[in-house]
Parts: sequence; C-alpha cells; structure tokens
Amino acid sequence: MQIETGNVYVVDDDCAVCQSIELMVRAMGLPIHAFSSAEQFLKTMTIEPHGCLITDVRLLGMSGLQLLKEIADHQWELSSIVVTGYGDVRLAVESFKAGAFTFLEKPYREQELWEAIVQALAKSQTLVDGRKFKQHVRSCLSKLTPEETDVLRELLQSTPLKTIAVKLNFSLRTIDLRRRNILDKFKVDSKIELTRMIIAAGIAIDEI
Repeated sequence: MQIETGNVYVVDDDCAVCQSIELMVRAMGLPIHAFSSAEQFLKTMTIEPHGCLITDVRLLGMSGLQLLKEIADHQWELSSIVVTGYGDVRLAVESFKAGAFTFLEKPYREQELWEAIVQALAKSQTLVDGRKFKQHVRSCLSKLTPEETDVLRELLQSTPLKTIAVKLNFSLRTIDLRRRNILDKFKVDSKIELTRMIIAAGIAIDEI
C-alpha cells in the first residue's frame, strides 16, 4: 500500500497507547505529534494542520467527539480516526456525524490502524489539493476584466458567440477576443476545458 506524506497527530491520555502508535508511525517514516488532551492539541495548533488525526473518544476534559467538532468548525483538512474501547453503533454514528474518517474499536490490529492512517492521509491530501485548485481557479477569475467576466458567464451557459455579442451589445470580433483572453488567463485551450475547470472547483455561475 502506497504511503502518503503528511503529519500524523495522536490525542490520547493513555501514554502507553501514544507510545505504541508513535513507534508504528515512525517505522512508516512519517512525522508524528502526540498530545495527552484535546485542549493541548488545539492550543498547540498555531498553524493550520493537515494530515491524519487519531483520537480516543474518551479523554480527560474535552472528548474526542468534541475535538472533531472543533476541527470541523476550524475547517481544518484533517482526516480523523476515532478509536475506542467502548464501541457501539450509536457511538460510531456520532463519530461519523462529527466528521470522523473512520472508526476503530479496541483492541485493533496494528495492520488495521496502519491501513486506516494511509487512507486518511490520502483523503487529507485530496482535500488539500482541492483547496489549492479552487484557489487557483479563483485567482484566474480575479484576473478577468468585468467585460471578460460577463462573457465568461455566457460561455458557461453555452450561449453562442453571436448571441453573446447581441446580448452584450458588442461586435462578434470583440466578444471572440474576450473569449480568447479568458482562455489565455485560465491557461486552457477550449471552452470545454474551461467549463470542466470551473465545475471541478465547485464554483457556480452566480458566484462568478
């Protein structure tokens, strides 16, 4: 199984559990940061974290589920693995509702945790890549003139160039020039590529 790069964070008030996970993760060649409480983790995160979080449900102070809700509120790109020795269906459902990537019941096999970490890191990287892509598309949009933005909205609705020219009261040549400028600024070769890019970024026409 391919191992994604990224940070691993473990939050557990059981020192033996933290040490065991640390040894395994370091053997994977990944950086790991251990915390004895959710409060300590949140206080330490001065820079937005991304990667994989492993947390027990039952912690001294803030619970693991409360920690997941804090992470969701911060919109951090962390994929969380919830572990517990008191697993039941209700607790699993609550964990997923709070944003958990997966749920493991103790005692779990080391291979089971290993695979969950690899998958969680891959998920986190997907979230990071998605955010960066959306930022790139937003940056391209910001380079458009107001007139080019008007043309872009019409292009995304598959409006023919002649119709756009009439609607915006410009010559067909001017509209075509703006179309080409838009493609250049997005560094794509066609309207189809441009449309796919906007859709992939999750940007609606009324947001442009």
